[in-house]
Amino acid sequence: MGVTSGNIGQRRIDASYYGYRDEEGGVLARVEGPAEAKMRAEAEEEWRRVEEIRREARRGAKEVVSVGAAARELLFEEEEDVVEEERKERKDKEREFVVHVPLPDEKEIERMIVERKKMELLSKYASEGLLEEQSEAMDLLNIHR
Repeated sequence: MGVTSGNIGQRRIDASYYGYRDEEGGVLARVEGPAEAKMRAEAEEEWRRVEEIRREARRGAKEVVSVGAAARELLFEEEEDVVEEERKERKDKEREFVVHVPLPDEKEIERMIVERKKMELLSKYASEGLLEEQSEAMDLLNIHR
């Protein structure tokens, strides 16, 4: 069994290869310290700005809710007035409605149904010639159905 070159290279890799000993020399702390402080200050400023916007939004929402309750009450009262006016208009229209067409009563409806049934039976069992003769006879006698 021989040792390959890939295995030899892996034996020399230690913690410093992966960056675990970078802090030991103090170089990173000197280089990254000011940049980290600047980034932290920017992040805190952004957080404060967002928090102020949230506070303003909450204050505005509370004002809107209090104003909204009063507005809802006014809208509700206006809506009730509109509904009442619509009811009055409907009642006035109902009073004004007059039937101009005579409506059939129960006996008339019954007679119409019987006539329709008779016509269906006649058309089913009678020839067209007979139906034409019947129609002519009714016209001569001035009988209209």
